[in-house]
Amino acid sequence: MTVTSLGDLAQSFMLRRQTGLTKADLDRWSQEMTTGIVADPARRLHGDLGALHALDAGLSRLSAQQTIATEMELWTGTMQSALRSIDRQAVALATDLLSAASGQQTTSIDILAEKAKAAFLSAVASLNLSVGGRSLFAGVATDTAPLPDGNTMLARIAADMTGLTTAEDIASALDGWFGTGGTFETEIYGGGAPLAEIELMPGEPVRFGVTALSDGLRETLKGLALAALTRGGPLSGDSARLALMGMAGETLLAAQTGRTGLAAGLSVAEERIADAQTRSGSEKTALELARTRLVAADPHEAATRLLEAETRLQTIYTITARLSALSLTEYLR
Repeated sequence: MTVTSLGDLAQSFMLRRQTGLTKADLDRWSQEMTTGIVADPARRLHGDLGALHALDAGLSRLSAQQTIATEMELWTGTMQSALRSIDRQAVALATDLLSAASGQQTTSIDILAEKAKAAFLSAVASLNLSVGGRSLFAGVATDTAPLPDGNTMLARIAADMTGLTTAEDIASALDGWFGTGGTFETEIYGGGAPLAEIELMPGEPVRFGVTALSDGLRETLKGLALAALTRGGPLSGDSARLALMGMAGETLLAAQTGRTGLAAGLSVAEERIADAQTRSGSEKTALELARTRLVAADPHEAATRLLEAETRLQTIYTITARLSALSLTEYLR
């Protein structure tokens, strides 16, 4: 009878190899137990990965769309908050201005002028808001603030109104200053054209057409500037200043329709964004379920194989320990 034996070095290599293979099996079945997904999808699908790649591509596309939708949701929400703040201050100030003008409340002129200045500065700051480094009211020029700071604008307006002596003259001059082709549009506004449509999903475009140049906003700034000019402006008599306040109040109330229209347009965009998120979420869930069905691990098999691998590894460790304890002295005993 021929007896074949292994040398110590060969035996050591064999045990190491068996240990490595067993540990690999242990890792594989542990992974499948914890994730519920097979460790080797190619083996499960017999090398046909076309369907899996198509599902992964669809999931990547949906993830990108959801990222865009989330950003746009933040943009529209912030823009709506800015418009609400501007509208709230404009309406409250318009009421006070008209009340003071109709009641000839000369003692309120300076106080209301300061309120108008504060509202103007607040409106400019709101229109210069940015999210994630992107200006919201600058149109395509998202890397720059659309307007200079409010104090700079008021100083420029006051300088350009120098020499005018009546409320009507100032109102007419500001109509041109804030009007199409006027100073505000050609020299003050630093943004660009409104953003083009952005597709949330194929066939689902959303437009952000609001900029600091939008009519409702420039008319509001004009009304606030008119009221602010009643103090520190070219007019000196109380009657002329009160008349300018009345014009400012009427301008602010008339601009409310434009502000409401801008807010309504953003509300439509918000609804479309929410709808797109709902649809993309449903589609993503469906694709994830389909992918799971393709590569789902059998929990019973994984548990059984994991137990087998643990037992095998323990056996190898036991054999290794016993072999390591062998010696000539023990053999001669």
